[in-house]
Amino acid sequence: MIFEVLKLIGAMLVILVGCELFANSVEHIGRKFALSHAATGSLLAAVGTALPETIMPILALVFGGEHGEDIGIGAIVGAPFMLLTLALSLVAVTVLFMKLTNRRKTTTLNVNAKAIDFDLKFFIVAFTFVIAGSLLYNHFQLSAIKYALAAFLALLYLYYIKVTLGHDAEDHETYTEFLYLAKYFYARPTITNVYLQAVIGLLVIIFGAKLFIGYLIVVGAKIGIPMLVLSLLITPIATELPEKYNSVTWTLKKKDTLAFGNIMGAVSFQSTLVVSVGLLLTQWNLDTHTLISMGFALISGILIFATLKVKGRLYAEPLLASLVLYLVYVGLTLGFL
Repeated sequence: MIFEVLKLIGAMLVILVGCELFANSVEHIGRKFALSHAATGSLLAAVGTALPETIMPILALVFGGEHGEDIGIGAIVGAPFMLLTLALSLVAVTVLFMKLTNRRKTTTLNVNAKAIDFDLKFFIVAFTFVIAGSLLYNHFQLSAIKYALAAFLALLYLYYIKVTLGHDAEDHETYTEFLYLAKYFYARPTITNVYLQAVIGLLVIIFGAKLFIGYLIVVGAKIGIPMLVLSLLITPIATELPEKYNSVTWTLKKKDTLAFGNIMGAVSFQSTLVVSVGLLLTQWNLDTHTLISMGFALISGILIFATLKVKGRLYAEPLLASLVLYLVYVGLTLGFL
C-alpha cells in the first residue's frame, strides 16, 4: 500500500516537472507575439496546463476498465471546483506569506481587473448552463439535451478566445528571458526551441497523468473508497497541479495577472470545452457528490465576482473563503458533516 502511494506522489512530481517546463515556454511565446499577461495566462498557459484533465477522461475510458467513467467524470467536474477553491486559496496564502515576509507591501492582487471581471462573468454564465443542462438531462435522459449542451459550450469558448485576445497589456507586465532547456540547444534559443520545450513539457504532463490514473485505481481499490468519490477529491488535485504550481510561482514573481489568469482561464476552458468532452464521451450520469461540487464551484465564482465588484480589486483575505467551501465539501463527501 505504501509503495502504491509513493507511486502516486511520483506521478505528481512528473506532472510538476512538465508544467514548469511548459510555463517557462509560455512566457516566451507570450513575449514573442506581444500578448498581454491576461491573454497569455488565460489562453496559452491555461489551455496547455489543462491538458491533463482534458485527456484524463479519454485515457480513463480507454484504460480505466469498469472505473473509467467514474474517474473521467470526477476529473472533469472536480476541476473547476478544485481551482475555484483550493487553487485560489493557495494564491491567497502565497500573497499573505509574502506580505508577512515583507516581500509585498499589501495583500492586494495586482491583476488586470477588466480581464478577471470578464473571466468570472463568463464562468458564472457558462457553469449555470452546465448545471441546468445536466439536471435536465439527468431527469429526462434525452440525448439531444446532452449534445446540444456540448455544442453550445464549445461555441461559447470560441467567444471567450475572441474576447480574451483583445485584452490590452498593462505597463508593468514583463516576461522572463531565461529558457530552461537553453543550454541543450546549440544555437541561441529561437521560437522553434521554445515550441520544442513546450511540447516536451506537455508530453511530460500527459505521461504523468496517465501514470496517475493507473495508480489511483490501485489505491482506491485497496482503500475501499468509492472510485467516483476518490476521483472527485484526488484526481483534480493531480490534474490541476500545473495551474496551482504555476500560479503560486507567478505570484511569487509578482506576476499576479498571469497567476490569476492561469486559474480563471483554466476554469473557463474546463467549464466549457472539457465539459463538452465529458458530455460526448460518457453517459454523464451525475450523483449527489458531483452536483454538490458543481454548486460549490459556482458559489465560489459568484463570491469572488461580488468581491471584485464591491471593492473594485481583489485581496488575498476574501479568497481564503474559498478554502472553507473546499473543506466543507471534503467533510460532506467523507461523511464527517
